[in-house]
Amino acid sequence: MKAAIFDMDGVIVDTNPHHRLAWRQYFERYGKPLSDADFVQYVSGKHNSQILNHLFTDRTLSDAESRQLAAEKEALFRELYQPDIRPVAGLTDFLQLLRNAGILTAVGTSAPLENLDFVMDALDLRSWFTVLLDESKVSRPKPDPEIYRKAMELLGVEPHESVIFEDSTTGIRAAKAAGAYVIGLATTDSAEELHRVGADVVIRDFTELTPDRFQELVSRSVPV
Repeated sequence: MKAAIFDMDGVIVDTNPHHRLAWRQYFERYGKPLSDADFVQYVSGKHNSQILNHLFTDRTLSDAESRQLAAEKEALFRELYQPDIRPVAGLTDFLQLLRNAGILTAVGTSAPLENLDFVMDALDLRSWFTVLLDESKVSRPKPDPEIYRKAMELLGVEPHESVIFEDSTTGIRAAKAAGAYVIGLATTDSAEELHRVGADVVIRDFTELTPDRFQELVSRSVPV
């Protein structure tokens, strides 16, 4: 392994409960309830534009309207998450292991730049990553592999030299389509579901990547 590439939501930070709360409040703001079943079907792992099309089924949103409405929702999310923001357990120690081993790092998130900046700066994580990619850096959202292929290109590594950390079924599909070894984090979907869509390994959080398991991962000669 020469590079480790991280999704953000559900991988670097477990934001999903707060995104769920923000979307629920946002749907209610526009007079539409959001049940747990609807969240799974129409929101989880989806790009904001897809979610907004489900919310505003009575009209076609222009690109400008979609951007404005998405920005409104994300501002609500940041307000709700600010008091509770923290990294996924074991992340910083794992990043230190990567740095010590000379492994390159990147973030590839479907979130907007404002959310990426919010997380990086609130947790003082920016210096740990060589490349930071948000939704504005690509034209096709996950499950298209564009964002991960771009991260590999910017890091100067090949797919077989890369490990991608993802938490959603949509993200796992994108990571596998990019040709990388994929480790799923069971923060959002179940381990069974992540394995079903192609995760090579599933962990609960980064505390499970002990130094011994980390060495196995780096060598990629045996499964983690």
